Formats: sequence, C-alpha cells, structure tokens
Amino acid sequence: MEQTKPFYDFSVPFNKDDSVMRALLNELVECGYKTIAIDQSFDHSKKEAGKRGSEMFPEPHKIEHLRKEFQDKLRILQRITILYVDVNVAHAMSVSLNLRKFNLIAGQPKTDAALTHCCTAFNGDLITFDPVAGSRLLVNRKAYQVAVRRGMFFEIKYAPAIVDSNNRKDMIKIAQNYCTKGKSKNIIFSSGAAHQFQLRGPYDVANLAFIFGLSEEQGKNAVDRHCRQLFLKAESRRLGKTIMFVKGNGPIVFSDSSEDDEEDDEMNDLQTDTGVDDESEVKDENKQANKRLKVA
Repeated sequence: MEQTKPFYDFSVPFNKDDSVMRALLNELVECGYKTIAIDQSFDHSKKEAGKRGSEMFPEPHKIEHLRKEFQDKLRILQRITILYVDVNVAHAMSVSLNLRKFNLIAGQPKTDAALTHCCTAFNGDLITFDPVAGSRLLVNRKAYQVAVRRGMFFEIKYAPAIVDSNNRKDMIKIAQNYCTKGKSKNIIFSSGAAHQFQLRGPYDVANLAFIFGLSEEQGKNAVDRHCRQLFLKAESRRLGKTIMFVKGNGPIVFSDSSEDDEEDDEMNDLQTDTGVDDESEVKDENKQANKRLKVA
C-alpha cells in the first residue's frame, strides 16, 4: 500500500501538455501539498452500443515520468471520474479490469436516479458534481446518511468557484445542502484546477469551510484527515483481503497473566506475614512494660 502525507488534493485534471502538468505540480509543491490525484473523466452515458458487456473504461494515463520527476516531493495517485445517468454502470464496473488500476473512483451523477444509486450502491469512493449542472441535483437526507454509513465521501471543488461567480453560487448551494441534509459529514475539498493560478494553499482552502457551511474542524479535516480516510477506504476496495506484517523496532516482551497473578499472591502473603509478626512484637513489648511498672 502506498504511503501518503498531508496535505491532499484529489482532483487535478489531466492535461496532455506536460508543461501544463509540470506547472500545476510545481505549484502544488510550493503550496505545501504532499499527496495529489490526477483525474481523468469518462462519460458512461455516451458509451457505444457495440461495447456493451466488454471493457469500456479507459486505462490510466501514462504518468510514470511525472512520478519519477516528483518522487521526493509528491505522491501522485490516479483517479477516474465516471459520469453516468442510470444504474447500468454497475455491471460495467463489476467486469472492468481497467478500473482496478486506478487508486480512486469517483461518481458524478447526471440525474436524480443516478444520484440515489451513487449514494446507496455505487462501487466507488467519492461523489462529485458538475459545478455547472450540479446545483440541480440535491441529495436528500436518507441517501446522504446511507452514503456516510457506506464510507462514501462528498467532494467540493473550489477552483470553479474562483473562476466564475455563477459556479460560486452553485457550489455554495450544494455545500449548504450537505450542511442541511447531513451536517456536512464526510466532506473533502479539492481544487479541480486546470491552471496553476487557480490553486490555493491548504490553510486558505480550509478557511473556505465558513463559506460552505462547515465548522473550523470540518474544514481542516476536509484537506487532511478525511482525505486520508478516503485513501484507506479506496485501497481496501482495490486490494480486497490482504495479509499485513507488523515489524517492531524495539524488543518485544511477552507476559503471562497467570505468572503475574502468582507473584501478586506471594507479595500479599509476605505482607500479611510481616504484619502478623509486627503485631506480636508490639504485644510482647507492652507486656514487658506492664511488668516493670508492677515491680516498681
């Protein structure tokens, strides 16, 4: 399992131009991020009829050269965002081998039925929304609670809110819906930045919690703790049952509870015996003193 360090940005859109990607990654390093995910989108609603029942999801983009270049600065993960309109995506995901190559799987529903499925049965890790059309899809309380129990997380992207005022209103509306329906549980902040000037530092992003209806603690967790939990949940889904080896740095001492009980009993017996001897000595001294007084 890959090691991760805070802070996190799990939505960095992929760009074919390496110069643009390098500029984004360098800016993320300067802002203080340690773990990021390069995102690629796939619209399942535009699938070809001939691909039904076969592999329809794309393979991850080749980013080994970027990982080598930033190996000491960033932990680079790969994410796919699946746009879909109905529950037929479930079968395609169950038979896909390419999806297992991604670290994170996000669902972006385009209809109310897809939103309900995404919260209740989607075999992924993250629920995200289109900043333009997302305000028309508002999650209800029951679906939100089911998603939280399943370990799903909801994503809020801040870069679209910086670029356009209309997107800003839509994102605030979605965030307020999260606050009303589910008390803003399991929320993470991501950039979704297509340009380096749209990026902000993790502490500035955490302060957006006050705009989006989150508390100060929830804002900090949205760029740190919740992202770590999301990564661990995604790894457990991707790897399944595994064997873990724990290696200790120092000596390991094993203790037997029965031996400890015997030692405690021996100590109690010694204390009891000592107490009896002390009492008998005190009585003998008192008798001798009484005899001396009578003789006098």
